[in-house]
Amino acid sequence: MQKFMRTRREMADFLEKTMSHAYEALEEKQKLEADTSLLKTYMLEAHAPGHRNEDVLSVVASAFSHDILGQNAKGEVTKSDEEFFYNVEVRWASNSAEFYVDATDSRFWVLHTLSKARSVDQIYKRLLMSDSRLDSAWLPIQILDNVSHMGKFRGLGLDFDRSKISDVNFDEPDAPVESLKMQLWGNRARDVLKLLSDNKDGFPEATTLSKVRVKYHLNKAENEGAFSLDDVKWDGKITARGTSFDSHISLVTSVYKEYSDKVRKLEDVFSLRYGREHEGHFLPSMSGSPLNVTFSKPLPNLEKFLSSVFSGAEPFRLWGVPVQLAETFYRVNAVDMHVSHRIIFEISPEYMRVYLPDGSCGNTIARLYCNLQHGYDSRVSLKSGEGEPFF
Repeated sequence: MQKFMRTRREMADFLEKTMSHAYEALEEKQKLEADTSLLKTYMLEAHAPGHRNEDVLSVVASAFSHDILGQNAKGEVTKSDEEFFYNVEVRWASNSAEFYVDATDSRFWVLHTLSKARSVDQIYKRLLMSDSRLDSAWLPIQILDNVSHMGKFRGLGLDFDRSKISDVNFDEPDAPVESLKMQLWGNRARDVLKLLSDNKDGFPEATTLSKVRVKYHLNKAENEGAFSLDDVKWDGKITARGTSFDSHISLVTSVYKEYSDKVRKLEDVFSLRYGREHEGHFLPSMSGSPLNVTFSKPLPNLEKFLSSVFSGAEPFRLWGVPVQLAETFYRVNAVDMHVSHRIIFEISPEYMRVYLPDGSCGNTIARLYCNLQHGYDSRVSLKSGEGEPFF
């Protein structure tokens, strides 16, 4: 049964005890006890119909309903004593999983859980796949690198899989790297990352940073006292142990702020807007600008690339029919399956130009960019029309 939390402070105290116990078990015995689980925190982007507590609660309740979880599962959402803070229990067969949902920011939520990773990862994935109002945060290599400087860099993970966009024959002698997965823990993580990513004779295009481990002290100036040891993944999942939940949530808040600021900037600065009101009159005008995605090498098979990216399937979640305008130039009026908004692309073998119509979600750009880094080329760039890197 779930331990019901009435306030965020009550939850923090409870989770801190479990974090400390897990850290001690790992330090002393190098394994967790059977009934002990690491804290998992998920950064989730949501689109509620409004900003009131009832508006957000309706989305939470819908996300954990039969329609999303399946008929064999039952989700129960309970309000706490504080607004935008909810207890969730999911039950199926003889199993259960619990979440604490903090929607202080009605768009950028945080979900905490101590339940088994395999179960909660499956539930979380089902939410994302089945509810178009929800999507995970997408942390590009550049944000993960920034996170590695927020504390003591203690480890990394690399994850690259080119087979998701199969536009080459991997059996050819000069074929690019098909996939690369690697984990390394220790104080030499930054040295190893630099060696792999800067080595021109190696495979820098496949050295895609997917996870960083940092030891984060609440008192950053002193680098001592209360701390958390956090594994921050590119899909917005953060796994933690240590002596302080406040330290953990401080890191989560810093990471999420950097990400949400970027998403809102995409919408505020780059969204295309036509016309404006002035003293009751409509004035013709245009604001916003396209974003440019540039590949480190020309696409070898543009048609196969387009069919993979715009199929509507995971991980890009973009659907559209490419229209050929020239021999090696296409336009795609695509639909983002996350929020069903329109987004326009112009693609050549060297670059992809992206137009974000007013009202579309900036999270779409982050998802596209991240998945190109992880599924095509870690050196792909995202820049403004003036050539300034966005991330």
